[in-house]
Amino acid sequence: MERARRVVARGVDVSAREEIGGLLRELARSRTIQLDQLAAGLHGTATAQTILASDDGGLTLMLVRFPHEAATPVHDHRSWGVACVVEGVDRHLHWRRTDDETAAGRATIVVDEERELHAGDVVQWGDPPDDIHSQQGVGAAAYELVCFGRNPMNGTRQYFDPHNGTVTERPPA
Repeated sequence: MERARRVVARGVDVSAREEIGGLLRELARSRTIQLDQLAAGLHGTATAQTILASDDGGLTLMLVRFPHEAATPVHDHRSWGVACVVEGVDRHLHWRRTDDETAAGRATIVVDEERELHAGDVVQWGDPPDDIHSQQGVGAAAYELVCFGRNPMNGTRQYFDPHNGTVTERPPA
């Protein structure tokens, strides 16, 4: 976290997020992360998470497990972030909002990128509206370290239903 704080202090852009991705990869490869230390569910699903570290500035490091049985709902974090797969394979879909955001409760989104991430692979995203995504383990659960610019467990998120064209706001847990 101290090294990530130094990176963030210089400003957060694609290059800084790549550097944080390198730090996460280093931590993932160290095998010091206990994968069975997951504390709570997310999104009203079997996805589980635990906060490993968080500071007053909002920088937050989490460990997350994405089950293979079902994808997370399409959601945002209202923050930039970087994720590194520790174990398993993660199907990560990045979504892009295409409507003008003027109709309350309505949203049109499309898949912008789909990737399968393996152990050591890193994915990053910018601040809203570039943080809309969904994830699912492939064949078995996928475990990731995720660094956020703000604690995503504080406040609400937007949850998108691409089939019905709706968006709702609610807490993550």
